[in-house]
Amino acid sequence: MKGLNLEVHRVDMDAWRVDMDAFNVGLFNTWQWVSSLTNDFSKDIYLNFVHNGEVLGKVTGLILQKGLLKGQHLYFTSGPALKKWNSDIFAECLKALYHYSLKEGFSRVHIRPFEQEVHEVLDLPNYFSTMAREHVVIYSDFKEKVKFKYGFKQNAKKARKAGAVFKSSRSLEVLDRLFELMDNTRVKRRMKYGHDYDPMYFLNLNKKALTKLLDTGLGILHYAEIDGVIHSAQFNIEHDGRIFALLMGSDDLAYSKGIPSFIDQNISKKAFAERARYYNLGSGPGESEGGLGLQRYKEAQGSRELTRYGYYTYFLTFPYKLLNPLIRLSKALPDNPVLNFGRSAIRLLNFS
Repeated sequence: MKGLNLEVHRVDMDAWRVDMDAFNVGLFNTWQWVSSLTNDFSKDIYLNFVHNGEVLGKVTGLILQKGLLKGQHLYFTSGPALKKWNSDIFAECLKALYHYSLKEGFSRVHIRPFEQEVHEVLDLPNYFSTMAREHVVIYSDFKEKVKFKYGFKQNAKKARKAGAVFKSSRSLEVLDRLFELMDNTRVKRRMKYGHDYDPMYFLNLNKKALTKLLDTGLGILHYAEIDGVIHSAQFNIEHDGRIFALLMGSDDLAYSKGIPSFIDQNISKKAFAERARYYNLGSGPGESEGGLGLQRYKEAQGSRELTRYGYYTYFLTFPYKLLNPLIRLSKALPDNPVLNFGRSAIRLLNFS
Protein backbone atom coordinates (compact mmCIF):
# COMPACT_ATOMS: atom_id res chain seq x y z
CA MET A 1 0.00 0.00 0.00
CA LYS A 2 2.98 2.33 0.36
CA GLY A 3 3.75 4.77 -2.42
CA LEU A 4 0.12 5.19 -3.49
CA ASN A 5 0.59 8.86 -4.39
CA LEU A 6 -2.93 9.71 -3.34
CA GLU A 7 -4.69 12.72 -4.79
CA VAL A 8 -6.47 15.09 -2.43
CA HIS A 9 -9.82 16.30 -3.76
CA ARG A 10 -11.59 19.16 -2.04
CA VAL A 11 -15.36 18.71 -2.40
CA ASP A 12 -18.43 20.44 -0.99
CA MET A 13 -20.26 19.15 2.05
CA ASP A 14 -23.12 17.55 0.13
CA ALA A 15 -20.74 15.54 -2.06
CA TRP A 16 -18.59 14.52 0.93
CA ARG A 17 -21.48 13.28 3.06
CA VAL A 18 -23.05 11.03 0.38
CA ASP A 19 -21.12 7.88 1.41
CA MET A 20 -19.82 9.10 4.77
CA ASP A 21 -21.09 6.09 6.73
CA ALA A 22 -19.32 3.64 4.40
CA PHE A 23 -16.13 4.87 6.07
CA ASN A 24 -15.26 4.30 9.69
CA VAL A 25 -15.74 7.94 10.63
CA GLY A 26 -15.51 8.84 14.28
CA LEU A 27 -17.93 11.40 15.66
CA PHE A 28 -15.39 14.20 15.27
CA ASN A 29 -14.91 13.46 11.58
CA THR A 30 -18.53 14.15 10.60
CA TRP A 31 -20.02 17.08 8.70
CA GLN A 32 -22.40 17.68 11.60
CA TRP A 33 -19.55 18.24 14.08
CA VAL A 34 -17.36 20.35 11.83
CA SER A 35 -20.10 22.55 10.36
CA SER A 36 -21.28 23.34 13.89
CA LEU A 37 -17.86 24.73 14.85
CA THR A 38 -17.59 27.26 12.02
CA ASN A 39 -17.45 30.99 12.72
CA ASP A 40 -16.09 34.16 11.12
CA PHE A 41 -12.52 32.87 11.50
CA SER A 42 -13.07 29.15 10.86
CA LYS A 43 -14.42 27.69 7.61
CA ASP A 44 -15.25 24.02 7.12
CA ILE A 45 -13.33 21.98 4.55
CA TYR A 46 -14.10 18.50 3.12
CA LEU A 47 -11.38 16.34 1.59
CA ASN A 48 -11.32 12.95 -0.17
CA PHE A 49 -8.15 10.92 -0.66
CA VAL A 50 -8.36 9.32 -4.10
CA HIS A 51 -6.36 6.59 -5.88
CA ASN A 52 -7.19 5.67 -9.49
CA GLY A 53 -10.64 7.21 -9.12
CA GLU A 54 -11.45 5.36 -5.88
CA VAL A 55 -11.92 7.23 -2.60
CA LEU A 56 -9.74 5.52 0.02
CA GLY A 57 -10.07 8.05 2.82
CA LYS A 58 -12.18 11.00 3.96
CA VAL A 59 -11.57 13.82 6.40
CA THR A 60 -13.35 17.02 7.33
CA GLY A 61 -11.99 19.88 9.38
CA LEU A 62 -11.57 23.62 9.61
CA ILE A 63 -9.52 26.28 7.86
CA LEU A 64 -8.41 28.59 10.67
CA GLN A 65 -7.60 32.21 9.92
CA LYS A 66 -4.71 32.87 12.33
CA GLY A 67 -3.83 36.35 11.10
CA LEU A 68 -0.80 37.81 9.36
CA LEU A 69 1.59 36.38 11.94
CA LYS A 70 0.56 32.71 11.61
CA GLY A 71 -1.36 32.38 8.34
CA GLN A 72 -4.04 29.80 7.56
CA HIS A 73 -4.02 26.50 9.46
CA LEU A 74 -5.73 23.24 8.64
CA TYR A 75 -7.29 21.80 11.79
CA PHE A 76 -8.89 18.37 12.16
CA THR A 77 -10.37 17.05 15.41
CA SER A 78 -9.72 13.53 14.10
CA GLY A 79 -7.69 12.11 11.22
CA PRO A 80 -8.76 10.58 7.91
CA ALA A 81 -11.40 7.83 8.05
CA LEU A 82 -10.88 4.64 6.05
CA LYS A 83 -13.32 1.90 5.08
CA LYS A 84 -11.11 -0.52 7.01
CA TRP A 85 -8.18 0.40 9.20
CA ASN A 86 -4.83 0.16 7.43
CA SER A 87 -1.81 1.99 8.84
CA ASP A 88 -0.12 2.23 5.42
CA ILE A 89 -3.14 3.91 3.81
CA PHE A 90 -3.51 6.22 6.80
CA ALA A 91 0.14 7.21 6.47
CA GLU A 92 -0.30 7.83 2.75
CA CYS A 93 -3.30 10.06 3.47
CA LEU A 94 -1.23 12.19 5.84
CA LYS A 95 1.63 12.42 3.35
CA ALA A 96 -0.83 13.53 0.67
CA LEU A 97 -2.32 16.05 3.10
CA TYR A 98 1.13 17.50 3.73
CA HIS A 99 1.81 18.04 0.03
CA TYR A 100 -1.72 19.41 -0.47
CA SER A 101 -1.11 21.93 2.33
CA LEU A 102 2.13 23.09 0.74
CA LYS A 103 0.45 23.44 -2.66
CA GLU A 104 -2.52 25.37 -1.28
CA GLY A 105 -0.41 27.60 0.96
CA PHE A 106 -1.61 26.42 4.38
CA SER A 107 0.94 27.32 7.01
CA ARG A 108 0.34 24.42 9.44
CA VAL A 109 -1.59 21.17 9.84
CA HIS A 110 -3.10 19.91 13.12
CA ILE A 111 -4.73 16.49 13.44
CA ARG A 112 -6.10 15.97 16.92
CA PRO A 113 -6.36 12.39 18.30
CA PHE A 114 -10.01 12.33 19.43
CA GLU A 115 -11.66 9.04 18.49
CA GLN A 116 -8.88 8.41 15.98
CA GLU A 117 -8.69 4.77 14.93
CA VAL A 118 -4.93 4.37 15.23
CA HIS A 119 -3.49 1.28 16.83
CA GLU A 120 0.13 2.41 16.92
CA VAL A 121 2.07 5.63 16.62
CA LEU A 122 3.32 6.16 13.08
CA ASP A 123 6.71 7.63 12.17
CA LEU A 124 5.70 10.09 9.48
CA PRO A 125 8.02 12.50 7.69
CA ASN A 126 7.26 16.18 8.43
CA TYR A 127 4.87 15.31 11.28
CA PHE A 128 5.16 15.17 15.07
CA SER A 129 2.84 13.02 17.18
CA THR A 130 0.60 13.66 20.18
CA MET A 131 -1.16 11.14 22.39
CA ALA A 132 -4.45 10.95 24.28
CA ARG A 133 -6.03 8.20 26.36
CA GLU A 134 -9.78 7.75 26.16
CA HIS A 135 -12.01 5.45 28.21
CA VAL A 136 -14.50 3.63 26.01
CA VAL A 137 -17.31 1.21 26.79
CA ILE A 138 -17.23 -1.16 23.81
CA TYR A 139 -20.53 -3.00 23.72
CA SER A 140 -19.21 -6.00 21.79
CA ASP A 141 -17.17 -6.76 24.93
CA PHE A 142 -20.39 -7.81 26.71
CA LYS A 143 -22.69 -10.73 25.89
CA GLU A 144 -25.92 -10.18 27.82
CA LYS A 145 -25.56 -6.83 29.57
CA VAL A 146 -23.00 -4.17 30.44
CA LYS A 147 -21.09 -5.03 33.61
CA PHE A 148 -21.12 -2.10 36.01
CA LYS A 149 -19.11 -2.22 39.21
CA TYR A 150 -20.94 -2.55 42.54
CA GLY A 151 -20.31 1.00 43.78
CA PHE A 152 -21.50 2.50 40.50
CA LYS A 153 -24.72 0.46 40.62
CA GLN A 154 -25.32 1.46 44.24
CA ASN A 155 -25.03 5.15 43.33
CA ALA A 156 -27.52 4.74 40.49
CA LYS A 157 -29.85 2.88 42.89
CA LYS A 158 -29.58 5.73 45.39
CA ALA A 159 -30.71 8.17 42.67
CA ARG A 160 -33.69 6.02 41.78
CA LYS A 161 -34.71 5.85 45.46
CA ALA A 162 -34.53 9.66 45.58
CA GLY A 163 -37.06 9.78 42.75
CA ALA A 164 -34.73 10.63 39.86
CA VAL A 165 -36.28 10.38 36.40
CA PHE A 166 -34.11 9.99 33.28
CA LYS A 167 -35.01 12.08 30.22
CA SER A 168 -33.52 13.14 26.87
CA SER A 169 -34.11 16.34 24.95
CA ARG A 170 -32.80 18.84 22.39
CA SER A 171 -34.40 21.74 24.25
CA LEU A 172 -32.54 25.04 24.58
CA GLU A 173 -34.01 25.40 28.07
CA VAL A 174 -32.22 22.21 29.13
CA LEU A 175 -29.05 23.50 27.46
CA ASP A 176 -29.26 26.68 29.56
CA ARG A 177 -29.64 24.55 32.69
CA LEU A 178 -26.59 22.50 31.65
CA PHE A 179 -24.48 25.68 31.64
CA GLU A 180 -25.59 26.48 35.18
CA LEU A 181 -24.74 22.94 36.31
CA MET A 182 -21.36 22.93 34.54
CA ASP A 183 -20.41 26.11 36.38
CA ASN A 184 -21.29 24.46 39.69
CA THR A 185 -19.18 21.41 38.81
CA ARG A 186 -16.24 23.61 37.81
CA VAL A 187 -16.39 25.57 41.09
CA LYS A 188 -16.71 22.36 43.10
CA ARG A 189 -13.66 20.78 41.43
CA ARG A 190 -11.63 23.97 41.78
CA MET A 191 -12.33 24.07 45.52
CA LYS A 192 -11.52 20.37 45.90
CA TYR A 193 -8.36 20.15 43.78
CA GLY A 194 -7.12 23.74 43.53
CA HIS A 195 -7.16 23.76 39.73
CA ASP A 196 -9.46 25.69 37.45
CA TYR A 197 -10.31 24.48 33.96
CA ASP A 198 -12.32 25.39 30.90
CA PRO A 199 -15.20 22.91 30.48
CA MET A 200 -15.53 23.98 26.82
CA TYR A 201 -12.26 22.27 25.97
CA PHE A 202 -12.74 21.81 22.22
CA LEU A 203 -11.81 24.45 19.67
CA ASN A 204 -14.70 26.86 18.94
CA LEU A 205 -17.02 25.03 21.34
CA ASN A 206 -19.57 27.44 22.82
CA LYS A 207 -23.31 27.80 23.26
CA LYS A 208 -23.82 28.71 19.60
CA ALA A 209 -21.91 25.61 18.45
CA LEU A 210 -23.85 23.38 20.86
CA THR A 211 -27.12 24.79 19.54
CA LYS A 212 -26.01 23.93 16.00
CA LEU A 213 -25.13 20.41 17.11
CA LEU A 214 -28.64 19.98 18.50
CA ASP A 215 -30.10 21.28 15.24
CA THR A 216 -28.10 18.79 13.13
CA GLY A 217 -29.27 15.90 15.32
CA LEU A 218 -25.73 14.97 16.33
CA GLY A 219 -26.09 16.60 19.74
CA ILE A 220 -28.48 15.41 22.43
CA LEU A 221 -29.03 16.26 26.09
CA HIS A 222 -29.57 13.55 28.70
CA TYR A 223 -30.61 14.64 32.17
CA ALA A 224 -32.24 13.61 35.41
CA GLU A 225 -34.82 15.51 37.39
CA ILE A 226 -36.53 15.11 40.72
CA ASP A 227 -39.96 16.71 41.14
CA GLY A 228 -39.45 18.64 37.90
CA VAL A 229 -36.04 20.09 38.85
CA ILE A 230 -33.02 19.15 36.70
CA HIS A 231 -30.11 18.27 39.01
CA SER A 232 -27.66 16.79 36.49
CA ALA A 233 -27.34 17.07 32.70
CA GLN A 234 -25.02 15.75 30.06
CA PHE A 235 -24.44 16.79 26.44
CA ASN A 236 -23.55 13.87 24.17
CA ILE A 237 -22.83 13.62 20.48
CA GLU A 238 -24.29 10.45 18.96
CA HIS A 239 -24.36 8.99 15.45
CA ASP A 240 -24.45 5.55 13.85
CA GLY A 241 -24.10 3.65 17.14
CA ARG A 242 -21.26 5.87 18.36
CA ILE A 243 -21.65 7.93 21.54
CA PHE A 244 -19.29 10.51 23.05
CA ALA A 245 -19.84 12.18 26.44
CA LEU A 246 -18.98 15.78 25.59
CA LEU A 247 -20.07 17.92 28.57
CA MET A 248 -21.54 17.29 32.00
CA GLY A 249 -22.68 19.32 35.00
CA SER A 250 -24.40 18.58 38.31
CA ASP A 251 -25.58 20.38 41.41
CA ASP A 252 -24.67 19.37 44.96
CA LEU A 253 -27.78 17.26 45.45
CA ALA A 254 -26.93 15.28 42.31
CA TYR A 255 -23.52 14.37 43.68
CA SER A 256 -24.93 13.36 47.06
CA LYS A 257 -27.61 11.16 45.47
CA GLY A 258 -25.48 9.49 42.77
CA ILE A 259 -27.42 11.06 39.89
CA PRO A 260 -24.47 11.26 37.40
CA SER A 261 -24.12 7.46 37.72
CA PHE A 262 -27.87 7.11 37.20
CA ILE A 263 -27.65 9.08 33.92
CA ASP A 264 -24.64 7.17 32.60
CA GLN A 265 -26.22 3.85 33.51
CA ASN A 266 -29.39 4.74 31.62
CA ILE A 267 -27.44 5.90 28.56
CA SER A 268 -25.39 2.72 28.48
CA LYS A 269 -28.29 0.33 29.05
CA LYS A 270 -30.27 1.96 26.25
CA ALA A 271 -27.24 1.94 23.93
CA PHE A 272 -26.56 -1.75 24.59
CA ALA A 273 -30.19 -2.67 23.95
CA GLU A 274 -30.05 -0.78 20.65
CA ARG A 275 -26.79 -2.52 19.70
CA ALA A 276 -24.70 0.64 19.67
CA ARG A 277 -20.99 0.30 18.97
CA TYR A 278 -19.49 2.16 21.91
CA TYR A 279 -19.83 4.85 24.54
CA ASN A 280 -16.71 7.02 24.63
CA LEU A 281 -16.37 8.60 28.07
CA GLY A 282 -13.44 10.72 26.92
CA SER A 283 -10.10 11.44 28.49
CA GLY A 284 -9.52 13.20 31.80
CA PRO A 285 -7.31 15.58 33.77
CA GLY A 286 -4.10 14.68 35.56
CA GLU A 287 -4.06 12.90 38.92
CA SER A 288 -3.47 16.15 40.86
CA GLU A 289 -6.65 17.58 39.33
CA GLY A 290 -8.86 14.63 40.27
CA GLY A 291 -8.03 12.49 37.27
CA LEU A 292 -7.67 9.28 39.27
CA GLY A 293 -11.21 9.54 40.64
CA LEU A 294 -12.64 10.21 37.19
CA GLN A 295 -10.68 7.30 35.77
CA ARG A 296 -12.13 4.95 38.40
CA TYR A 297 -15.62 6.31 37.68
CA LYS A 298 -15.21 5.51 33.99
CA GLU A 299 -13.75 2.07 34.65
CA ALA A 300 -16.74 1.33 36.92
CA GLN A 301 -18.92 1.58 33.81
CA GLY A 302 -17.10 -1.25 32.07
CA SER A 303 -14.83 0.93 29.94
CA ARG A 304 -11.33 0.16 28.81
CA GLU A 305 -8.56 2.61 28.10
CA LEU A 306 -7.60 3.18 24.46
CA THR A 307 -4.58 5.15 23.34
CA ARG A 308 -5.10 7.52 20.41
CA TYR A 309 -2.48 9.36 18.37
CA GLY A 310 -2.66 12.71 16.64
CA TYR A 311 -0.19 14.51 14.38
CA TYR A 312 0.87 18.05 13.62
CA THR A 313 3.43 19.94 11.58
CA TYR A 314 5.58 22.92 12.30
CA PHE A 315 5.11 25.93 10.03
CA LEU A 316 5.36 24.87 6.40
CA THR A 317 5.60 28.05 4.36
CA PHE A 318 7.63 31.24 4.30
CA PRO A 319 7.70 33.59 6.18
CA TYR A 320 5.93 31.60 8.91
CA LYS A 321 8.74 29.02 8.94
CA LEU A 322 10.85 31.66 10.68
CA LEU A 323 8.80 30.90 13.82
CA ASN A 324 9.87 27.24 13.95
CA PRO A 325 13.03 27.86 16.05
CA LEU A 326 10.78 29.40 18.73
CA ILE A 327 8.60 26.29 18.75
CA ARG A 328 11.68 24.08 19.11
CA LEU A 329 12.89 26.31 21.96
CA SER A 330 9.57 25.98 23.82
CA LYS A 331 9.89 22.19 23.64
CA ALA A 332 13.50 22.20 24.82
CA LEU A 333 12.99 24.41 27.90
CA PRO A 334 13.15 22.46 31.20
CA ASP A 335 10.21 22.40 33.59
CA ASN A 336 10.69 25.49 35.74
CA PRO A 337 8.14 28.08 37.00
CA VAL A 338 10.01 31.00 35.45
CA LEU A 339 10.77 29.19 32.21
CA ASN A 340 7.22 27.89 32.03
CA PHE A 341 6.01 31.47 31.72
CA GLY A 342 8.34 31.97 28.77
CA ARG A 343 7.22 28.67 27.29
CA SER A 344 3.58 29.74 27.53
CA ALA A 345 4.36 33.01 25.76
CA ILE A 346 6.18 31.18 22.97
CA ARG A 347 3.38 28.65 22.60
CA LEU A 348 0.94 31.40 21.73
CA LEU A 349 2.62 30.95 18.37
CA ASN A 350 2.30 27.19 18.57
CA PHE A 351 -1.44 26.61 18.21
CA SER A 352 -2.39 23.01 19.05
